[in-house]
Amino acid sequence: MELVKLLLALSLPLVLGATCISLLTRSGTAGRAAAVAGNGMLFGLILLPLLMRLLDGFGVGLRFHVIVFFAAGLIVVLVAANSLKRRGPTPVAIPEPALTAMHRLLIGLFLVLLGLRLLSVGLELVWRPLFPWDATMHWATKARVWFDAGGLVPFVEESQWLRLGGEGVYTDHHPGYPVTIPLLQLWLSLALDRWDESLMNLPWLLCCAGLAIAFYGQARAAGSTALSALIFTYMLVSMPLIGSHVALAGYADLFLGACYCAALMAFHNWSLRRETGQALQALLFALCCPLIKNEGFFWALTFIPALVVVLLPLRWALYVLYGTFVAVVLALVLIPPDFTIAGHALDELRLFYRPGALAGVLASFWVQDNWHLLGYLLLALLPISILSGSFGRGAYGGITTALLAAVLLFLSLFLFTRYSLGALRFTSVGRISLHLVPGLMFYCLLLWNGVSARAGLGRDPDTMPAVGAQ
Repeated sequence: MELVKLLLALSLPLVLGATCISLLTRSGTAGRAAAVAGNGMLFGLILLPLLMRLLDGFGVGLRFHVIVFFAAGLIVVLVAANSLKRRGPTPVAIPEPALTAMHRLLIGLFLVLLGLRLLSVGLELVWRPLFPWDATMHWATKARVWFDAGGLVPFVEESQWLRLGGEGVYTDHHPGYPVTIPLLQLWLSLALDRWDESLMNLPWLLCCAGLAIAFYGQARAAGSTALSALIFTYMLVSMPLIGSHVALAGYADLFLGACYCAALMAFHNWSLRRETGQALQALLFALCCPLIKNEGFFWALTFIPALVVVLLPLRWALYVLYGTFVAVVLALVLIPPDFTIAGHALDELRLFYRPGALAGVLASFWVQDNWHLLGYLLLALLPISILSGSFGRGAYGGITTALLAAVLLFLSLFLFTRYSLGALRFTSVGRISLHLVPGLMFYCLLLWNGVSARAGLGRDPDTMPAVGAQ
């Protein structure tokens, strides 16, 4: 019975999320099944904790069968909505070269490699108890207390906990962190009806699998061939630090990286063909980023300049972006130093340039084996794409702007704030990089698409017809 409940707990986020994403994904889109399944898994892993919070807020309680009942009811409504959904015009199918025997062999090989990768990190996950420092200090503390208490009892700052004498409240190192990740651990614990420090971390394996499947599906929608999409998917999942975050589960960074990547991929595909469903998916995943970590608020903001670039003529877009930059600098100078944004006060950041931290950032990407050869792949593809004429604003302007804004925020964090120690000591630069790496890998895939199209090896995204073209 425990195995049945565990399988139900693992499959419910997929079914719940996929029925939502299916509503937003046009029929006939290349890679639709993979995109619905992958994005559905990622969205379900965020939607289920929201449902748990809603039920607890209404005093229903957090019992496994109660949550399943309400989730099943929501799934029935979503399935009915899918059946009633008006079918829009089907995108024109773009013919692809027939797969040769070698292509089929390579596709099979990379599918096997992906399966082995997920299996290996999954086994590591179930063999280990809760291990990482932040997991035991900031995240799972809440899950354990809520499991024992049978509800979402409040976590408060240490000073308030002392003032109340611990009566009815609890504390840990970061009581104000978003609660999505602890609720996922609580969800598995409720399914098992016991505290299991290994099996409760299975959502990390689901997140990695969902990211891989969504990456492949959205890559196909962006014009990639099946083989190219599969190769880049394996390159993403095989990265050492991504594997570590699954095997040593407990951090929230993998979830945030997957969510931000899902938003970027949907935003890019919307910018190509203006599909409303892709726009809504981009908005959903961008809004979900702050529900995972406080830093997600800043990554969500990167879509604002990207939207400006996509919607306005280049000249006006540059004016707006320059004005926004000046306004941000003035705001940093004029607003009170105790002003808090996403859990960070300006006076705590101690803003000034730390030149020594740059070496740590560069080493993390181009010396250490955190991300394999991603840094070198970017350095190779970007100039080749520009020189070959495949780097068009129409195809890449939006996602380039979003990622450039994200990279600038990333560098600002480690070069201009007290968090530079995370780069000098290599304690957090890798974890924060994980928020951006999946999106950067998708960007590399897009650059490869453009270069290979110019070389006659693939499809040019600029020539793909708009949705509904006949």
